[in-house]
Amino acid sequence: MLTWLLLFACTGSFAATSKQTLPAGVWRTQGYGSVFQVEPGRITLYDVLGAQCLPQSRMTPAQFSGGYGDWARNSPDAGSPWHLMVSGMTVEPLSQLPPACANASQKPDRDPLRNFDYLWQTFDTHYAFFAAHGVNWDAVREKYRPRVAALPKDGDPFPIFADMLALLADTHVRLSDGKRIAHVKKFPVATQVGPHGPVLLDDHYLQPALVAYLKGPGSPLANPAKGTGNGVVWYGRLKPKDASRQADASYGYVAIFSMDRFGKGENEAIPLDTRVQSANAALDEVVGALAGVKGIVVDLRYNGGGEDAIALAIAGHFTKVPRPAWSKRAYEKNQTHPAFYMKVQPNSGRTLPVPIAVLTSDFTVSAAETATMALRALPSTIQIGQPTRGVLSDRLEKILPNGWTLSLSNEIYMNPRGTVFEVNGVPPDIVTKFPASTAPDEQRFGRDIFIAIDKLDQLPPAQ
Repeated sequence: MLTWLLLFACTGSFAATSKQTLPAGVWRTQGYGSVFQVEPGRITLYDVLGAQCLPQSRMTPAQFSGGYGDWARNSPDAGSPWHLMVSGMTVEPLSQLPPACANASQKPDRDPLRNFDYLWQTFDTHYAFFAAHGVNWDAVREKYRPRVAALPKDGDPFPIFADMLALLADTHVRLSDGKRIAHVKKFPVATQVGPHGPVLLDDHYLQPALVAYLKGPGSPLANPAKGTGNGVVWYGRLKPKDASRQADASYGYVAIFSMDRFGKGENEAIPLDTRVQSANAALDEVVGALAGVKGIVVDLRYNGGGEDAIALAIAGHFTKVPRPAWSKRAYEKNQTHPAFYMKVQPNSGRTLPVPIAVLTSDFTVSAAETATMALRALPSTIQIGQPTRGVLSDRLEKILPNGWTLSLSNEIYMNPRGTVFEVNGVPPDIVTKFPASTAPDEQRFGRDIFIAIDKLDQLPPAQ
């Protein structure tokens, strides 16, 4: 905790005044296996693996900003490294493009065995959670490489690669050849019978079902839920527990279905700071409408993630002082790089520093999990529901020699106490059972809200 406090107190006052785009030149990441060649009007990304280098993609500056965010120089020295403001990825300048990248072939190499070796080595170098998943990666190579070696030179290794990666049961592991996608799911859910026929029980089904409940006659809200932020946010005041005391300040409620796309037409090609502004505008509306409440239920049960910058921005609406949120380290072959520490900063607009009950489930994923960590960093917060998914690491995007794309988890997130939640998820203070899809809406959606109301009564005032 002392380390946290020291780093928290002296985090980059220089960086706070030097935020801008990455300057022209060649930049090598520390721990992520990438080289960025920044030129006027375009940025070329290269994937570096040992002595090998592959051209990965080419972006406009706006696309680069949308995918990576804002940069800050580490010191006034013109030759110093730079880091991303939120993710902490650090890049150091190179005098020129590495020869392997400058001479990289633009022609795809479809040899199955070469692609297997490159895929295996990529995970061996960067994947941080073999032990947590109980996977012996060397044994995986011994089992699957002969199957690939038996293929003809024009053979299709995709099914073999997909079977191999499925062993990790990591939602952030993904392989695509442009048509087929192998997207690993931690808990595959079969189609079940829902209130309106067969449904796939996932967050995309549950989001509109929750909204219908919040707007319907059995809603726990005093008035039908109001939507904002491009339909990502739904909010309202909860009914008083005692109907005879309608004048009492009630509790507030807000459901947030994503950590991105709060503005119409927004996507990853839109600069990240613009998307953060859209999220702040939506939360400003919520906080303004809920002014005077004694506490708030923040429902992240069906939030599939997005951007950590937005997770921090949302948490910043519920505090008046900065709070340490998390740290993370990039993993690279039996070592971790220096930790990067993030904090919740009070929002410059409207804030609502009140006790918080955070609702979570297995559909609380990625940046929704870091949002859970950020909200739990506030002094009067309780978490209710089921553990989050357990995929906090950003997706590290890579490419194979044949042009196929993949992603993996290479970052180790920790809360201020040093606890890692990857794989097992962020555990609730009060655990409830995930309701069946056939349960009535009051059970599926309302039960944890009503538990939260009771627990908010018992929380100390926020500071």
